[in-house]
Formats: sequence, structure tokens, C-alpha cells
Amino acid sequence: MPLRGASTLSNMQQAASVSRSLASLCLLLAVGCSRVPEEPTPIVKPVTETTKPPATAAAPPTTTVLKACPADPDPGANKKLYGHGKASFVTADGKTHTFDMEIAATPDAQERGLMYRTALAEDAGMVFDFPSPHQASFWMHNTCIPLDMVFVSEDKLVIGVVTAPPLNDEARGVAGMSKYVVELAAGVAKKRGIGIGARFVPPAGS
Repeated sequence: MPLRGASTLSNMQQAASVSRSLASLCLLLAVGCSRVPEEPTPIVKPVTETTKPPATAAAPPTTTVLKACPADPDPGANKKLYGHGKASFVTADGKTHTFDMEIAATPDAQERGLMYRTALAEDAGMVFDFPSPHQASFWMHNTCIPLDMVFVSEDKLVIGVVTAPPLNDEARGVAGMSKYVVELAAGVAKKRGIGIGARFVPPAGS
């Protein structure tokens, strides 16, 4: 017969061993459940500097290049070539507009005209007094200021007005025969109302 005492002891030892194993397992589970899970380490991406687009260069300012006024080859010619006097225009409103005039009555004076001038007062001008009426044609060669050209018939009536830009070799004229052509600063004719039909009073002796 088997011994009952030995068997019981063995059973008791096995039970104690199982109890210890269960206790260890519970302890491990308790410790594992009580731990706070660690937060994941954030992934830091390297900061790259944003590449800025190249600055657009500002366009250079537009510059209008004007022709230079040529040097006067004979600065003393103006005193020798021209006479002086007063001339007037009587406009449609009855007003009289008087100007201090230089008088170009010779071929040399008429060829030079207002060349090489850099200014002309609003109450000044030049009268071209021709020997007889003709189809007058004018240009702005070596003439450095814009001008009004007032064409006047033999009966002293304005037959046309032309405004001409400086340093321009285009021929300009009006229909009809002119005995006089009067040059004024550009814009003066319109400002004073000097137009077709205005009456011209030439300088004394013209």
C-alpha cells in the first residue's frame, strides 16, 4: 500500500509552489499595470530656411533725351542783323496785343531768324518782312525754342497760325500768300486769341 503521509506532504509542497508562482505572477501584473506609459519622443524636423525669391530690380526711370541746342557760331550777329520796333495784333474781340519785335528784313536776317535762342518772352517776337507776298515756308533748323508762326497777308490779315517744335527741319506753311510772318513764343497766339482774320499792325516803316 502506498504511504498516505508521504503523498500528502508532496501534495502540500506542490500546492505551496503553485501559490508562490501565482503570487509572483500577480505581483508582476500589478507592477506592469501601475506603470504610466511613457510618452513617445516627439520627432523634431529640422527647420529649413525658406528660400526667398530674388528681388526684382526696379526698372530705371524713363529718361527723355532732348537734342542739345547747338552753339551759336556768331554770338554778335543778333545785334547787327535786326531792327527793332513794336507791332500789334487786333483780335476779334477788339483787343490790341502789342509786342516788342525784332525785324528781319534782309536775306541774312531772315535766314538766321531766331536760331540759337534759348528763351523768348511772351511779349516779344520777330517779324519777317518780305519784299513781296509769296508762298512762305519755314523750318526750325537750329531753332531751340518752340514757336508760333503767324502768317499775314499783304492786306495785313492773319491767314494761318502754325505751332512748330524746336530743332525740326520739317517745312511748314499755310495756304495763301504771305507778306509777313511773325514768330511768337509757342502758345501765345492761342492765349491772346490771335487767329485767322486778326488784323496785324506792323512796326513803323514796315
